[in-house]
Amino acid sequence: MQPPRLPDNEARRLQTLHRLELLDSLPEAGFDRLTELAARLFDVPTALISLVDAHRQWFKSAHGMDCRETPRDVSFCGHVVADDQPLVVEDTQLDACFRDNPLVDRIDGIRFYAGHPLRPLDGHVVGTLCLIDTRPRRFDARQQESLALLAAQAEELIRLHLAHRKAQSRERRHHRQQTLLRVLHQGITDYRALMSGRRLWDFLMEALRELTGSDYALIGEVLHEAEGPALKIHAITDLSWNAQSRRLMEQLRSGDMRLTNPGSLLGRVFAHGDTIITDDLANHPLRGGFPPGHPPIHNYLGVPIVHDGRVIGMYATANSDDGYSPETVAWLEPFNATCALLINLYRQFSERDRIQQEITRARDQAERASRAKSDFLSAMSHELRTPLNAILGFAQLLANGRRDPLSERQQRQVAQIRSSGEHLLALINDILDLSRIEAGRMTLALEAVSVRDICDAALESLAPLAREAAVTLHGPAETADPCVLADPTRLKQVLLNLLSNAIKYNRPEGRVVVTLAEHGDTLRVSVEDTGVGISEARIAELFQPFNRLEAEGSTIEGTGIGLTLTRQLIEQMHGRIGVTSEKDAGSRFWIELRRADDAPAGDPEPPPAALETRFKKEASDA
Repeated sequence: MQPPRLPDNEARRLQTLHRLELLDSLPEAGFDRLTELAARLFDVPTALISLVDAHRQWFKSAHGMDCRETPRDVSFCGHVVADDQPLVVEDTQLDACFRDNPLVDRIDGIRFYAGHPLRPLDGHVVGTLCLIDTRPRRFDARQQESLALLAAQAEELIRLHLAHRKAQSRERRHHRQQTLLRVLHQGITDYRALMSGRRLWDFLMEALRELTGSDYALIGEVLHEAEGPALKIHAITDLSWNAQSRRLMEQLRSGDMRLTNPGSLLGRVFAHGDTIITDDLANHPLRGGFPPGHPPIHNYLGVPIVHDGRVIGMYATANSDDGYSPETVAWLEPFNATCALLINLYRQFSERDRIQQEITRARDQAERASRAKSDFLSAMSHELRTPLNAILGFAQLLANGRRDPLSERQQRQVAQIRSSGEHLLALINDILDLSRIEAGRMTLALEAVSVRDICDAALESLAPLAREAAVTLHGPAETADPCVLADPTRLKQVLLNLLSNAIKYNRPEGRVVVTLAEHGDTLRVSVEDTGVGISEARIAELFQPFNRLEAEGSTIEGTGIGLTLTRQLIEQMHGRIGVTSEKDAGSRFWIELRRADDAPAGDPEPPPAALETRFKKEASDA
């Protein structure tokens, strides 16, 4: 037997053959009808459309034959391919080249063969249309011409098959491209909903399966821990086959399990940043053994998700009908970039949520502590006032007793007791008021109040303190009597505090001036002194409780919470307070309240946005 030789253009010929995408394809009616027609026309039992591969001949259509392929080295068609011309053997047993061929030397062996080369693409012979009979026969020139016509028809069918496959491929690419665009668009535009609903990872995994036509997929985040990189799987296709494997899948999905083996198929991706592609997983050197019952895995793709040169995640797919290639990875690059963006957003959202939870816990803890403090201060203030009032009462009885009058020294001592007790009572009252405000238990009755009347009453009350300190008080100028929306008792308390501070922190022969000025629909009351003033760096500390600034070590009496309480009261009346001061030149404290003639009676609402904006601007200017 003489085996067929290889043609000189064998490499290019095989490339052309594989480009046809015909090998191992499913049967097609057009090809089968053509071989049936050939068998009838030439009255032979067998007609074949054969394709000659590197080591076999494969039959796209085999009329009258059950097998689908035979070895190339015993094939008749291999000689047609090698010689690039038709071959007719009218009696194989009389031909020295074929009579000892295994396909001839049997009872039903080949006695007649006629084959015509098929050149559907680029002029390369990829196979034949051939006729086979089990008995010898004549085959004249007219029959050879007829076979050539049928071969041309077979070539046309092959070209149509290729065109159809290309159209299908274009359609699949178009569909995949549309799917990719849809996934990218949804991932970018709906990322907030995906994050909030914790659907991000499942969305990415299902999109990956759809894009690659894969049965299985996973996607995870790479955590760079002290022991080395670890993979936290966020989404994975169910691969379970029994109760134990289902528990393992649940652990993986929950994120409680970390994968850390850097030498596995997954580890080469998440630990080393390698891209792993294989269409023969069973023989891959990194493949680990699968336990009995594990679903079969034929091909595999693992791709790292990289941001700024650092692996932050990975995805993997398996069992794609189309297989995987570097072109697949390149085509998925936009998806990869979107994954990187979404993983970074996921991390930022997670960090934000963690910080928000910590802030919420801290706020709740602070509110509980504040309520506890307010409740404690309120309770203690009530408990302290009862014995303190008794002390003040007995001190007054001692000072005014006529039956057993006190000596001059004792009178001074009792006066000191009364002065200290009254100072302590004022402190307790201020603390009680502040705790009520902070606890939300102080209710103010806002009404139209004459500012002049309140100012006159406060100035009259503090006249003795001013005379003792050699400070001159000047009330507001004799103008119209403006009214503001305020609680009269609390407004007087505010003015008493501002005026007493202006007197106590003044200098001998100093002055305190009260002025009124209208600002649109508000009235500003200013208290200006010629005292020691406050450095600009410490003005922000003025309204902090128990902070007396430079007066901590002085002999000036004070509680350190008067201005804090004043600000709280003014804000409760929907007003504003501010201060300007210069060291050693004096200070000017001002409050602003809504004018009563510009607000509906009993209106407790805060000032409009425009007014509030002006308040903030003037406060910053001040």
